[in-house]
Amino acid sequence: MRTTEGKPTLQVIALGDRELADAMAAALSAEALPDRFTHGFHTYPAGLHPDAAAGLLALFPGDAVADPFCGGGTVLVEGRAAGRATLGVDLNPIAVRVARTRTATPDDALLTRFRSAARKLTEAARKARDLPPPAILEPVRAWYAEHALWELESLRRGVAEADPSVRPWLEAVLSSILVKVSWRESDTSSRRKKHRRPPGTTAVLFHKKVRELARNMAALRDAVPEGTPEAVVWQGDARRLHVDRPVPLVLTSPPYPGTYDYLPMQHLRRVWLGDPRLDDAGEVGARRDWRRGARKALAAWNRDTAAWTRAAAESLATGGHLVVVIGDGLTPAGEVDTSEPTEAAATSAGLRPVARASLARPDHARGTARWEHVFAFRKP
Repeated sequence: MRTTEGKPTLQVIALGDRELADAMAAALSAEALPDRFTHGFHTYPAGLHPDAAAGLLALFPGDAVADPFCGGGTVLVEGRAAGRATLGVDLNPIAVRVARTRTATPDDALLTRFRSAARKLTEAARKARDLPPPAILEPVRAWYAEHALWELESLRRGVAEADPSVRPWLEAVLSSILVKVSWRESDTSSRRKKHRRPPGTTAVLFHKKVRELARNMAALRDAVPEGTPEAVVWQGDARRLHVDRPVPLVLTSPPYPGTYDYLPMQHLRRVWLGDPRLDDAGEVGARRDWRRGARKALAAWNRDTAAWTRAAAESLATGGHLVVVIGDGLTPAGEVDTSEPTEAAATSAGLRPVARASLARPDHARGTARWEHVFAFRKP
């Protein structure tokens, strides 16, 4: 989730429809993270703030919303709670797994089956003494204590053999603890930071996360209006977005240029979960691109922005809106303005600017301020 707590708004610029721009600025200025629904399950870097997603959805009514950079599914969760049909796409299989789990609203019988399966897996993991097979062990061994490897391997095997009706959620829970029990400093930092946790910690954390997720799934289920369809989430490329029927709203927050390398940072999860290695070159706005050369990276980002914006515009119903939340890039080669290219891409795709709000927030790590923008475009 995007970290906004402790980062107050320093300056606001509102353009276009002033009332709408002010309301969008108010939504984007959310700081404190809410303890609501499934948002707290499974870290996923730089997700849209839940209150910002909810506030922006409220400003653009309609029966459906699509997010072509859905990440962990924040827009989809809030869309379901608002009673909308929700469609999410992401290039990263980890994001798809997380978004599908966060948006799930199983009945009590399935939740009981989920918790029961987790108890059995936890008991087995606490007694485990088998290391993973070489294809997993070799790339991950340096990141875990031996007892953590035993417990994770037991959980991995148990999840693979679990009831198919609850297996995807058990897999997502396993994914949620893989970095937490490793010696990796965090999801966004690959520095090694050794710690000493006693045997059994990994298994207990798995069980705790299952219980927490089950409670939060029930809370989301109780909030979703009756008749609201299940979320549809698939792995795909926003630059080639296709929907079965036009939607009234595309609400998304594409990667900020030069901020993260989303695919490589999921290395541990990819290995443990058996996800295929993706071509990292397909990632939009990756930080490594700027290390290789700022001019080429900026040109590629501009092309990608034009491509995904055009695909989003084609997915909109007449009179529908594209709402984009994006921040300026802070790259090794300097700051990258995202406001002008975003507006130029939307205009080129045949959309009309309606309103824009830009907010400056402190970037404590770099000792500067970063501008974030929220745009609303309409399809005439």
